[in-house]
Amino acid sequence: MHLSDLKAAKPMAVVDAGNAWDKLSGKYAAYSRDCSRYVHVPLVENWRSGLGAESAASYLGKVSQDLKVAQQELDAIGAVLRAAGEAFLAHQGRLKNLLAEASESGFTVHSNGSLSAPDISAKGLPPAAAGAAQKAQAERMKNIADGIAQVMRDADHADKEYADAIKKFVDTAHRCAGGNWQTGLFDLDTAKNIDQNLLTEIGMPDKKATPEAVNAWWKGLPPELRRSLLDDHPYILGNRDGIPAEDRDEGNRAYLPILLRELERKYDAASGDARSDLKDKIEGLEGLRDKLSSNGSSGLRPYLLGIDDEGNGRAIVSYGNPDTAKNVSAYVPGLNTKLSGHFADSDVQRADDVARMAGRVDPKSSTASIVWLGYDAPQLKPGSQMLDVTWEDRAKAGAASYNGFLQGIHATHEGGAPHVTALGHSYGSLAVGKASQQGEGLPADDVILVGSPGTGVDRASDLGVGADHVYVGAAENDQVTNFPPSFEQADHWFDYIAPGSEFGTKHAAFGVDPASKNFGGHRFSVAAGEDTGLSGLLTGDLPAHSVYFKENEGGDSLRNIALVVTGHGDHISVAAPR
Repeated sequence: MHLSDLKAAKPMAVVDAGNAWDKLSGKYAAYSRDCSRYVHVPLVENWRSGLGAESAASYLGKVSQDLKVAQQELDAIGAVLRAAGEAFLAHQGRLKNLLAEASESGFTVHSNGSLSAPDISAKGLPPAAAGAAQKAQAERMKNIADGIAQVMRDADHADKEYADAIKKFVDTAHRCAGGNWQTGLFDLDTAKNIDQNLLTEIGMPDKKATPEAVNAWWKGLPPELRRSLLDDHPYILGNRDGIPAEDRDEGNRAYLPILLRELERKYDAASGDARSDLKDKIEGLEGLRDKLSSNGSSGLRPYLLGIDDEGNGRAIVSYGNPDTAKNVSAYVPGLNTKLSGHFADSDVQRADDVARMAGRVDPKSSTASIVWLGYDAPQLKPGSQMLDVTWEDRAKAGAASYNGFLQGIHATHEGGAPHVTALGHSYGSLAVGKASQQGEGLPADDVILVGSPGTGVDRASDLGVGADHVYVGAAENDQVTNFPPSFEQADHWFDYIAPGSEFGTKHAAFGVDPASKNFGGHRFSVAAGEDTGLSGLLTGDLPAHSVYFKENEGGDSLRNIALVVTGHGDHISVAAPR
């Protein structure tokens, strides 16, 4: 392949060709369904005996199966063509960027990819300055030339790879024309591998890369390529930190019905606990779908920034665009949270309520309020899982993902750094605490802990944002905030029950009680909540644990949260520490 070929290529025409094959594949899928539903099945049901019936049933069964194989082949061809177009579009974009850089530097790019430059010595510079300028010019010219050479090698490799793949489909078409329709499995695997490897081929950073690196890669792609990649890889791109919110939302909205159909298919074949878990996730996705259909009570548009069926389910929803909002809060839910109908009705609504109150306390500012379910929160229910709430494992597992998400908020934000608040409720506050102890710490300006059983640290200052930027809400009748030290804090059990212990450091389930005087930070006022005692803790009836986001039942809690989120923590209503 010559430089001029790649420069003048029209890769989107190849992508469009792939889309056309997809449409044809859809027609064959419909033909296969119709053949089975309206011809094959009725014939078998109504013509049950005799050689004629057997022969007709066998023949129509084969026709139906052949149509299905044809549909799979057509679908695979479409995938390969789209991947080819997207790959060449990426390589062409890189080439155009390098050519533009060469032009800005005054270099001439020749047809073989070599470069020439104007003679600096003719500018009359002093010898030392001329020598330094010539060296800098040569280095830059070499970098651009090396870049062009690499692009052309990548384009040549892609040209051969996709040509070989398409040839396999041509060969298969000849075999199918000869009556052998069962020869395409290798072709289907080829198409699948090509499709899966495309993002790596066009330079997407690996999973260990920073969100900043991902964002730089994404912004460097041609707009039409980004559009096409979102169509083909909505799950991967929709869940990747560093991809802008608008694009993540678009990808995940496209992926939601695909995931919903897959879970419904699994549900039909499942039983027992697996069936129950799938039912929860299906109801959760349906609830999200409903929430996404209109703006929230805050008046803000919801953005779907993440979705997955991993573990107990994953979902990230933002009211307001976090890439453009001045203030961004990321709420981590805790105890008993999972992807379910309740999550959509309750936790997603909490994010909306925070956004609504933020707009009320600071109407001149802009806020994006996020609920981040990116980990498996413990489930308080009869059986072994009741012990989950007494261990730190799940918080530790979610901490790195939460940090990565917040780093992504900074990486994609437009127009300066946002004011970011990490908000943890219940066991989610432990996840926030664990995130603060990883790497370079929590990429947030303020931390809010509500209904917290402890953060895994002993002082507000240990959270890394400064004790003066840590805010705690603890309802007096919230059993979770009064829970004794966990198994991992067993050395403090005696302190908890010893005579006079009320005068010393008060320990919660996971470290020093954040609402206590010794922890530091600011405790804000919250309604006491209904007291259901020990029986409530054992049965999961914990109304006081849920008052923090309720305007009518939580006292000043929601307003205090919104004040911190909008950068007005100095205006909270204060409560005395324990």
